[in-house]
Amino acid sequence: MTIIDNPDQTKWNEFVAANSSPASFLQSQAWGEFQKSLGLKIYRLAVVGDDGELQASAQAIVRPLNLGRAYLEVPKGPIGNFDKAAGALLLDELKKIAVAEKAILIRVNPPYENNFQFSIFNFQKPELLLKQREPEDTVLVDLSHSEENLLAHMHEKSRYNIRLAMKKGVQVHEKIKDEKAFEKFLELIEQTSKRDGITVWPRARFEKFRQQFMLGSYAPQDPQAILLTGEFEGQTLAAAIVMLFGDSGTYLYAASSEQQRNANVPSLVLWEAIRQSKIRGKKFYDMWGISPAGAGDDHSWSGITRFKSRYATIGQTGVEKHYTGTWDLVLDKKYYSLFKIGKAIRSLIPK
Repeated sequence: MTIIDNPDQTKWNEFVAANSSPASFLQSQAWGEFQKSLGLKIYRLAVVGDDGELQASAQAIVRPLNLGRAYLEVPKGPIGNFDKAAGALLLDELKKIAVAEKAILIRVNPPYENNFQFSIFNFQKPELLLKQREPEDTVLVDLSHSEENLLAHMHEKSRYNIRLAMKKGVQVHEKIKDEKAFEKFLELIEQTSKRDGITVWPRARFEKFRQQFMLGSYAPQDPQAILLTGEFEGQTLAAAIVMLFGDSGTYLYAASSEQQRNANVPSLVLWEAIRQSKIRGKKFYDMWGISPAGAGDDHSWSGITRFKSRYATIGQTGVEKHYTGTWDLVLDKKYYSLFKIGKAIRSLIPK
């Protein structure tokens, strides 16, 4: 086995898509280019077998910290079937990069429920940067079922809301390259952020995302995003961005207005996102994050989890995924401890 950097784009995307389900678009070549457009440094590494085929891969992002330090993040990765030899080879190269970039830790978040030997490589659960973690639990809608069966196995309230929206004349349209529709999405996501107290990307990041994933020409193996808008009585009242990659469509961002809530526009937009993923031949629709198993109603994601979980029956048209989660390999224990102390002190300062 050998390790190479920056493998062929097509082979990279095909490998990532074939070895993660739902497909890990955060490890796609295009997602790395998107991160570059935000001013971040990217490394792509792959372990190659004697037959020349990829066995494992990692796309790492260098994320800056204070005092000229950084950390290395492999979001929804590494990818592959890791034995001890392949894992060690990949990790050794990541360590070299981390040292060169003055990184205090390497953070991984494999897209698997059980496929990474953390104890062998001295990883630990994170104690810092806890808000910078990818979702560890999600619900997948199984798109192998017919639309009729998917509807039949939804929660009755979701099914009722979808049919009521249709009856009232709500229309959902795909507007990938429509500038005005994208501007309306940005307006709605700002409203949603303020109303629900959630953090969303700044406008400039959404615009760069659109350039990367909506306005280009895409090969079948490339990730692509679609914009759906829900309209009622001449107004756009809801919108969603859906990422399409590999075997999956992913519920990336959704936004809605406070107006005409009884028209149930967001429900029909989500149903159309599921339909469009199925039409495009995807195997799953990934709801992209729910509260952890066993979490109570006081969890910050409890509301959105109820909403997402109503669109499938687990064990029939839905699957719950509980990933291995986020793990850190601490490389600079002194800085790591100082960072923890600083965080503790800041938490004591009145806001």
